[in-house]
Amino acid sequence: MELSNPSMSVPIRPMTPPNVVFSASTAHLAQPIPLNSPQGEFQTANILSTPPSTQQYLAGLPNIHFGSTSLGENDEFRYGITEEQLGDILENKMRTLVFDVPEAAIIQLSHENRRALTHLVRAAKILDTVFLKQDHPDNIRARQILETAASKGNSWAEKALTLFNLHNGLEGYNMYAKKTEPLRLFEDKKLQPGKGHYPEDITKEELISYIKAHPEEASALLSNNTIVQRDGDKLVAIPYSVAFRDEMQAAAKELQLAAQKTDHKGLKKYLQWQAQALVNDSDPEMVYNAEVSWIRELEDSPLEFTICRESYDDQLSAAVAADPEVKALLKTNGIVAKAKDSIGVRVGIVNHESDSLFELYRNRLETVRQEMPLREQYSKPMDNKSREDGGKMVLADVDLVAITGAEAALRGGITAASNLPNDDKLSAQTRVGNRVVFHRQVRQQITDPATQQRFLDALIDPEQHRWYDADAMFEFVTGHELGHSLGPRLTQKGDNKITALGDWGDMIEESKADLVSLVMTDSLVKAGSFDEEQANKIYLAWIAKGLPTKQPATEEAHHSRSIMQFNYFKEKGAILLEPGGKLKMVPEKIQKTAQDMLTTIIQMQLDGDPKQAKAFVEKYTDWNETLQYVAAEQMKLEPKLYKQVKQPLMEALLAKKA
Repeated sequence: MELSNPSMSVPIRPMTPPNVVFSASTAHLAQPIPLNSPQGEFQTANILSTPPSTQQYLAGLPNIHFGSTSLGENDEFRYGITEEQLGDILENKMRTLVFDVPEAAIIQLSHENRRALTHLVRAAKILDTVFLKQDHPDNIRARQILETAASKGNSWAEKALTLFNLHNGLEGYNMYAKKTEPLRLFEDKKLQPGKGHYPEDITKEELISYIKAHPEEASALLSNNTIVQRDGDKLVAIPYSVAFRDEMQAAAKELQLAAQKTDHKGLKKYLQWQAQALVNDSDPEMVYNAEVSWIRELEDSPLEFTICRESYDDQLSAAVAADPEVKALLKTNGIVAKAKDSIGVRVGIVNHESDSLFELYRNRLETVRQEMPLREQYSKPMDNKSREDGGKMVLADVDLVAITGAEAALRGGITAASNLPNDDKLSAQTRVGNRVVFHRQVRQQITDPATQQRFLDALIDPEQHRWYDADAMFEFVTGHELGHSLGPRLTQKGDNKITALGDWGDMIEESKADLVSLVMTDSLVKAGSFDEEQANKIYLAWIAKGLPTKQPATEEAHHSRSIMQFNYFKEKGAILLEPGGKLKMVPEKIQKTAQDMLTTIIQMQLDGDPKQAKAFVEKYTDWNETLQYVAAEQMKLEPKLYKQVKQPLMEALLAKKA
């Protein structure tokens, strides 16, 4: 979470693609070395082209031995799950999604872009190591120990390694518990609220006390791109570009090489800026220019490369920033708190089959914008920062080649689309725009047809089976992603609408986007683009997708918001369902209910009152008899809730010689 002074303007130099300069310094890069400074030059021949060997991380460790209940010495890496439980997950509860890329998609790439693709995949693989370190300090050691044990015939380790790769880390969720709980490979290794961004032993209370005692350090400690470490009694904030120097420089080199190879001018420009951002992230201009060029330069790019900087994993920073005394301190000093970014990467080949659908939605966006509830309260600038215009909106559908880092940590599900940059980024605050990327293989494989029919038979009114169309979910998600660009950007007091609502901000925003998608569906019917039949398919796809298999934890914003919507729509009579019965939606009530709930949620965002949001969320996320019935019925179908991904093209490209 970065603390920056919102009153300070950041000078933005003309966006001329830079020659990447790698800082050789390992000190805090508070003042980035100028691009034309001789001492800032670093010979690219000395930059790592591959991530550091895992053996380097194990240097100095005692010899590993494999006991009956632990891996490692001194009873470290104690089994947190039995081999029988692991076997049950892998054999009965896991589906494999394969990111096959159509041959036609590869053939249509120019020779130059195929060569660039190889370097993009290598960069993605290198940055996977960054995420593993951000997530837990023992992730890399754990993976190496599992690999070593598996190679020596340890059957528990063989199975555990599959689950480690699925979660991209040593902890995920127990997808079959009645209420969300962690699933740990090792009982002595636990993810902390601050993940690997903070010392493992730090508490919320300690960090609050330290910031109160050292307010001058708050901005660095609560930066969205620093790792916090102990130095005696002090806490030291180290920029990602320094903390992960080897990986960042190695990935930047691969992006440089990809920029040299590609024949797409916009992609070349973007990759040059992205390389610069990796090694100079203390300069907000670098990340800003990378994001701006990602939005503006790739509209007709044949390749997609995204470094997803998202902050959902870090729960400690938000909790500390919400402390009343810390909150007052930050406000007094003009500091804006942002949770720390986890690094995820996506590489893909752009597919144009969905362009006409995207155009249909984009053309309707302005009409829906004008009809948004309470628009008169936020459509005019209050302080020249609350303008409604969100900038350029680019939509792309991609055949995924690779996902790594946070994108590959499939702990509660798998991402079907992403809308970036998030509101905490400078490019979003200056309303440059957003790029929405949809993942073709995910939506095409996420539903198992046999399980789908059994689900309909168990829970959906037979008369409404005709409306169930899994493909309609793509249209709903398109509306959802565009929906993020509508509504207020700030509270009426000028605060960030999400952080102002504390723990409930993300859930409220995600729910707003869902409701906008429902409203947009009706708008497309009125325009003659959809008929009532198609609208009903979208409504039912949305309802069915949100039905729970277990009670989610409060912090699971995506799952909890579905519970909140279900209870609200059921209360208003738009959804009919009682324990022992079948779900039936009432189409004629869907739109009125969506408008009412959307109005309530936008009012909450404008008010920015976390107590008001908490009361609303707690009321409508109540886990009741009906939801328990739905979850139990779904579990009777023996769904395969764990997802692992195979990425054959990525593996093939990584195996190629440079």
